[in-house]
Amino acid sequence: MTSIIKLKVFSGAKDEGPLCYLLQVDNDYILLDCGWDERFELKYFEELRPYIPKISAVLISHPDPLHLGGLPYLVAKCGLTAPVYCTVPVYKMGQMFIYDLVYSHLDVEEFQHYSLDDVDMAFEKVEQVKYNQTVVLKGDSGVNFTAMPAGHMIGGSMWRICRITGEDIIYCVDFNHRKDRHLSGCSFDNFNRPHLLITGAHHISLPQMKRKDRDEQLVTKILRTVRQKGDCMIVIDTAGRVLELAYLLDQLWANQDAGLSTYNLVMMSHVASSVVQFAKSQLEWMDEKLFRYDSSSARYNPFTLKNVNLVHSHLELIKIRSPKVVLCSSQDMETGFSRELFLDWCADQRNGVILTARPASFTLAARLVELAERANDGVLRNEDKHLSLLVRKRVPLEGEELLEYKRRKAERDAEETRIRMERARRQAQANESDDSDDDDIAAPIVPRLSEKDHRSFDAIENDSHCFDIMAKWDNQQKASFFKSTKKSFPMYPYIEEKVKWDDYGEVIKPEDYTVISKIDMRKGKNKDEPVVVHKREDEEEVYNPNDHDKEMPTKCVEFRNRIEISCRVEFIEYEGISDGESTKKMLAGLMPRQIIIVHGSRDDTRDLYAYFTDNGFKKDQLNTPVANELIDASVESFIYQVSLSDALLAEIQFKEVSEGNSLAWIDARIQEKESIDNMLVAGASQLTIEDILQDDAVEVVEEDVIPMETDDQNKQEASEENVAEGEKSNGQSKENDENASSIPIETQPKIRGTLILTPLPKKQIPVHQAIFVNDPKLSEFKNLLVDKGYKAEFFSGTLLINGGKCSIRRGETGFQMEGAFTKDFYKLRKLFYDQFAVL
Repeated sequence: MTSIIKLKVFSGAKDEGPLCYLLQVDNDYILLDCGWDERFELKYFEELRPYIPKISAVLISHPDPLHLGGLPYLVAKCGLTAPVYCTVPVYKMGQMFIYDLVYSHLDVEEFQHYSLDDVDMAFEKVEQVKYNQTVVLKGDSGVNFTAMPAGHMIGGSMWRICRITGEDIIYCVDFNHRKDRHLSGCSFDNFNRPHLLITGAHHISLPQMKRKDRDEQLVTKILRTVRQKGDCMIVIDTAGRVLELAYLLDQLWANQDAGLSTYNLVMMSHVASSVVQFAKSQLEWMDEKLFRYDSSSARYNPFTLKNVNLVHSHLELIKIRSPKVVLCSSQDMETGFSRELFLDWCADQRNGVILTARPASFTLAARLVELAERANDGVLRNEDKHLSLLVRKRVPLEGEELLEYKRRKAERDAEETRIRMERARRQAQANESDDSDDDDIAAPIVPRLSEKDHRSFDAIENDSHCFDIMAKWDNQQKASFFKSTKKSFPMYPYIEEKVKWDDYGEVIKPEDYTVISKIDMRKGKNKDEPVVVHKREDEEEVYNPNDHDKEMPTKCVEFRNRIEISCRVEFIEYEGISDGESTKKMLAGLMPRQIIIVHGSRDDTRDLYAYFTDNGFKKDQLNTPVANELIDASVESFIYQVSLSDALLAEIQFKEVSEGNSLAWIDARIQEKESIDNMLVAGASQLTIEDILQDDAVEVVEEDVIPMETDDQNKQEASEENVAEGEKSNGQSKENDENASSIPIETQPKIRGTLILTPLPKKQIPVHQAIFVNDPKLSEFKNLLVDKGYKAEFFSGTLLINGGKCSIRRGETGFQMEGAFTKDFYKLRKLFYDQFAVL
């Protein structure tokens, strides 16, 4: 059976931007990755928004923001409800990546795209899978997909998407066939000449060093920096490739001969502890060599990282003695600790910065990589030392801004107090009506605040004890319906708290059991006067820039600053992707029928395209799309997607061929309707409707003679069928061929609308030769005849019935039935015809 296969590119083609592609397989739409980068452009999300209700599933390949950074936005702001599939490590480490991203931006700006609650809501839709686990897409489409190891990051996947008809679609970007210390390489052995290969050309034209030389170079640069009393910053991601470097450096620090154990090793990010904790529990996703035992025969976890200090803030980093080596995020240095440390350390020539990846060209890290490649052993040239950067930070409010903030805060607090008091008053009234013994308990009195008091912060403090004690008295006298024998008089407002109980006893308040001695009651005589706190002698005096965060309000500022880079800046590649030569050979060895090249710069895409053309691939097999382009990779060249009209469905008479499969003959014509919500009609997949000679309709006699491949799609009332133009079965008569209308080709084709099949008028329905669909076995038919009371036996392959009065045998062209024209002959013929689906 033929399939409609199309790929819509929204981002990540002929550039190094985030990855997002929409794959259509017949009536199912699968979103392949939904990344976002530091530019946070909303353009491609707006282009994707109309298709979101039609998405059946989302497949995530890697946990970094370039592959799933846009997922919270799609769920929270665009209404994505489709299930999201990824491996267990991608689910856990993906959360860590996004948490660190949000925290890094909140440190320097008001991040409005999504919140941490949006992140949690998005990951609630994730369904976790394992490698080689086949997941069937919901519905009756027969589409299934399987995650295969990619070898780039922990849990990273290549996705194989299959249909029951046998077309395989392979989506593999950012893979690594070589073994790392903590990950095994990928393998293409399970892929057997796929119909469509969607792959990337990321950095395919750049050379790579051997792992041994790369590690030696890293150790040399670290030692040179720390031995001259400098601090070394290694820029790495949050929860992906950082595991490789952390494990490598932890082993080096444990080796006394390396000479690094006297220095401090630090892993710095907002979620460093959680990343290491998750890595400890995901050893089954890593290389088998990591499983080993120590001398005490107890299992040793390689990610215990005994020599690594986990740091989450600048205060914790300051407490660690220099010189030190810091693994910090984020990798592009647009935000996060890596950018902040660079601004602090770049002026000291003793310090060093080691970059481990080539991010997008607009980032600070990409600019530093270019400078490092031109530098002399890490020392930048004089013309490259000065750099203009945009500095963003949070600063405390001062002066008029602080007073305005206090005024607004006072208004909010007053309103919250009023709402809380009103709620308490209503609760007290409800308790009075439920319990007659509480009639004497006065309800809380609402404080009277004038309009001036609401605008003044000082007025709230001065008049906070001004209560109207007659408020309860007046309300009670007016609202009481029944006469009461008890008299309640105005009194000072007091609420008796009732003891609440549950199945475990009394409900307590934690604040009632707080130890007062542990509370730091730091108050000055004047609110504007700074508080002086005397520290103990044994207490280390460290300045914490975040001490005022909870007490003092802050604002975000940004300004341009011209800095001088005196430290060493060097680049060592630790991206963990296959080298260009190996990538080309592995992809060409798959021998795919069609190839779509995405995710790579224009030069890298051109390089991979040239390699394929030089190795026997035809140009019509290769596609190099750009953003917002549509690629039609259907199995057949001329496939039209049509819908069955209600009138035609009402006339169709299905005949069951086998269990779950039915078949029908239809005589219909194709008509064009106005395009309503028609997806993927632009670009290279534009299908045309040609000139119609009579009444803008083409009479087409359609015949379905493939019973085993119809499945359940004939059972649905509004199902869609793939109707190949001009297709005719062997059983169709010559009269149908003569009556079929020829379709001329338009000189100026137009984009088609929605195509529907409508019933053909009865006068125009041609006579067609009967078609017998099925292949019954004579042995089974013999058993049926015996059950009906007939005498049946085989003789030389011929089935003899009633002593030879009738015989049935299988010939080269079909079954042959012979016998005298009697009533029994016609009964036997009808019984034999019932074994077929006759159309």
